[in-house]
Amino acid sequence: MFKLRRPAYRVFVIVHVVSSVAWLGLSLCLLVLGVWAVGTGDAAEQYAAGSAMSVLAGVLAVPLGAGALVSGLVLMLGTKWTVAYTWVLVKLVATAVTFALTVFSLRPGLAAMAAGLDPERLQVLDGQVLAAPIVSSSVYLGAVVLSYVKPWGRRGAGRVPARVPVPARSGR
Repeated sequence: MFKLRRPAYRVFVIVHVVSSVAWLGLSLCLLVLGVWAVGTGDAAEQYAAGSAMSVLAGVLAVPLGAGALVSGLVLMLGTKWTVAYTWVLVKLVATAVTFALTVFSLRPGLAAMAAGLDPERLQVLDGQVLAAPIVSSSVYLGAVVLSYVKPWGRRGAGRVPARVPVPARSGR
């Protein structure tokens, strides 16, 4: 195991936060566009929203997800925040699963949906257009909360004993 030096640590934290927040932003954009595509009564608007979803996911999802996953792994391996902490393990598994779903399901699904849209004719879109962005946004928001709150402590370490107040020293 290696320990990241301060400059490298800062770089990886910045990459991790930026890519993770951008991935959440992308997911929220896909959700807004999905609601628009499902709810509009105009075929041209539906086509535009579906096409935008496909392009955004096709261009941004993999680099942002890979950036979040790789930088998270480096931080996990190079800092005290290892998988010994339950919240780190939960974030790692959630990120890996959502990244795999992005690569193998979301991007191909959105590309197929966009290919089937016609700017002249309104399509009936199923709930899958909304399901993936809802799930991914929830996972990414949960990851933000876990990063901030850091619940559960170290796995296998038992409960952390309560701090005992130390009496103040006299002025002597």
